[in-house]
Amino acid sequence: MGDFDGMIRMRRIKKVRQKAEGMEGSRRIKNSRVLFFLKSAVFLCLLSMAVYALNRTLTPKYRYSSTNPLTETYRGFYRMEPDTIDIIFLGSSQAATGFNPQDLYNGFGMESYNLGSNHQSLWASYYWLKEALRYQSPRVAVLDCYELFRDCRKDERGTRLAFDDMRWGMVKWEAVRTVCSMNEELSPESYFLTNIRFHTRWTGLNETDFTWGEFDAVPQLKGFWLYRDKCGYEEYVPLTIQDAEPASFQEEAKVYLDKIVELCRENGIELVLVKTPTLAETLERHNAIAAYAKANGLKFYDFNEKELYEEIGFDYGQDMNDSSENGDRNAHANPSGARKMTWYLGNELLCKCRIYPKRDWQWEASRDFGERVWKDFYLRNETDLRTYLAMLRDPQYTVFIAVKDEAGTSLDEGLKGQLQELGLGADWGEGYRKSYYAVLEGNKIAAEEMAGKRLERFGAFCGGRIIYQIVSAGAECGNDCSIKIDGQEQAKRLRGLNIVVYDHMMKGVVDSVCFDTYVPELTASR
Repeated sequence: MGDFDGMIRMRRIKKVRQKAEGMEGSRRIKNSRVLFFLKSAVFLCLLSMAVYALNRTLTPKYRYSSTNPLTETYRGFYRMEPDTIDIIFLGSSQAATGFNPQDLYNGFGMESYNLGSNHQSLWASYYWLKEALRYQSPRVAVLDCYELFRDCRKDERGTRLAFDDMRWGMVKWEAVRTVCSMNEELSPESYFLTNIRFHTRWTGLNETDFTWGEFDAVPQLKGFWLYRDKCGYEEYVPLTIQDAEPASFQEEAKVYLDKIVELCRENGIELVLVKTPTLAETLERHNAIAAYAKANGLKFYDFNEKELYEEIGFDYGQDMNDSSENGDRNAHANPSGARKMTWYLGNELLCKCRIYPKRDWQWEASRDFGERVWKDFYLRNETDLRTYLAMLRDPQYTVFIAVKDEAGTSLDEGLKGQLQELGLGADWGEGYRKSYYAVLEGNKIAAEEMAGKRLERFGAFCGGRIIYQIVSAGAECGNDCSIKIDGQEQAKRLRGLNIVVYDHMMKGVVDSVCFDTYVPELTASR
């Protein structure tokens, strides 16, 4: 019996041990599975972050330092407080350059945002209006009508510019499906994984591609674009309205114009049609838009119409940034032209749409930034050297000066004194045909040298983030000059004082000019 009992105990002990080992094995398997899932989750998170960073880096950026700052336009829109925007501007680049929300606020206290983009099709305008309604409750939508007559179905560039920075959601998904149905060469996947489309951009990446995370911290102009030149085209003739066979809308454009009208009515939004000045506008196009507006009970303001053009005091040569004789190139307003159209429209909205003044910190905060637009605009169009030098005394400017050939011959004592007031110490009495360069950062001399030999200097500014190279060679030292910023040539490279101005608030070059100081006229060339 004792041996039998012992055997029983041994069997029980063995079973307990086996059970314990089994439980331990199960525990180990369970732990290994948990560890596997944790590792997988961490891997997927890291992969997602890497893919997101890759997509954001490779996707082209358009900052406010360029002429069309779409990345800042759309990211800035998402930063606006909900239900604070009363007026939304939609349309092509002509809308983006034609209406300045800051001017509208400064003059009338109206809260607006410009969602215009390059070649913005009517379906892009429609989906951006739908997207805007997710965050805002606008009372007025202003739509520029240029794209009503252009076939945008194969315009991938315009589509990308409009939708790359739209947040993912049902609106963007619907928009992507729409544009891909119109162009079989596009794939929906390339809009989600943009590295599929932009993988070849590796060789063209620059600073803005790696600093997209800073966009949230920069000031912005609520979508207004900074086209700062004056075209000087004086042959423009505004339209005298008369009977003419109306032009035909592009088929898909008409479909989405109808959708915009319907969407506005469903949401109690007043839709206003506009057309900014352009040589592409014709009497036939005007009549087509006017007839549509009348049939749908919409307001239509065509700033090409002679009566309206003259009422606001528009001057095509002075108020437009660019032009073309045959009208095949989009013409964009400069800040002067935009102000005239913006103020007229503001008065109309005040009188006829009853949008009353408000005070909002979001527009108050960008007042100073808006003023920079005007200072830089005047600087870029100033041709008098004395006035120009006085305008350079600004702590927000970094100024680069490089001499080519000869720069001192026509510098009188007054001009030499102005250069000294800027802090420059060169002796221009001894500078005949010599090389000379200077760099002033925030009203302080960062570098200056004059010599009878070719001069070259490498340096950095903006806290060392932006690299420059400046070269000067007088008439007897090579007769050349160069001012490169981040590898891009900015100087006019003409005889005299070549000046390049970088605005730290605007984060970009705002002017490049050469004053021919060899001749008494001190001719300015841009």
